[in-house]
Amino acid sequence: MYARQVGDRTLTFGVSGLLVRNSLVMYDHETGSLWSQVTGEALGGPLAGEHLRIMASTQASWGTWRREHPETLLLAINQSLLGDPYSSYYRGPSLGVEHDPTDSVVDPRLNPKDKVIGLRLGGAVKAYSLSTLAKDKVVNDLVGGVPVVVVFDGATESGAVFRRDSAGRLLTFRPERSALELTDEESGSTWNGLIGIAVSGPLNGTVLEQLPITYGFWFAWSDLYPETDLFA
Repeated sequence: MYARQVGDRTLTFGVSGLLVRNSLVMYDHETGSLWSQVTGEALGGPLAGEHLRIMASTQASWGTWRREHPETLLLAINQSLLGDPYSSYYRGPSLGVEHDPTDSVVDPRLNPKDKVIGLRLGGAVKAYSLSTLAKDKVVNDLVGGVPVVVVFDGATESGAVFRRDSAGRLLTFRPERSALELTDEESGSTWNGLIGIAVSGPLNGTVLEQLPITYGFWFAWSDLYPETDLFA
C-alpha cells in the first residue's frame, strides 16, 4: 500500500499491462509515468526516480479483519466477477513471463511460488516465509537495526509486523493459545497481534508502531531484491 501524494501532486493509478522482473507495473494518469508495484519506484516517464511512500498495512482474511473492525467500509464488488481466475496459475509451475520453472536464476532457498511477507527497513531487506510463520506464529527479530515482531496466523493467513521497542522499552513476545494473541515476557501483558495493542496487564492500552510490509511470491520478491535475507 502506498500514499498517492508525490510532491504537490495526488496521483491516480491504473494497470499498465506491463511486467518488470515478473512484477506488475502501474502507470499514473496525470503524467503517464510507469511505477513498480513492489518497490513503489517510478521506472520511466516524467517522474522517473521518484518513490511512493509505503504505508503500513495488514494481511488478513475478511472474517478476521471484520471482527476487529466491524465498522469497516467495503469496496463494492461486481458479483459477476467473483471467482478465482488465477487458481490454475497458483497451482501450476509458471512464474510469469520471464522465468521457466527450471531456470537456475530463481533463488533456490524457497520454492518459487512460496508466499512471503517482505520487509524493507533501515536499509535492510528481509522476507518471511508464510509456511514457517504459520508454525512459529510469533517471531522476534532485528531488521536494519530495528527490533521487530512478526505476528501470523496460518489458518487465515492473517498477520502484521510491528516495532517491539514501544514505550521506551524493548519487548520480547511469545504466542498464546488463541490465534493472533501474544504476551510480552517483560511485563506479562497480553496483546492483540493483529492490531498491536495491549489488551490486559501492566501495559494495557499501549500501542505498537505498525510497519509497512509487502505480501507476494518468493520468486518476485527475490528477483527484485536478490540480496534479501530470509526467515524460513
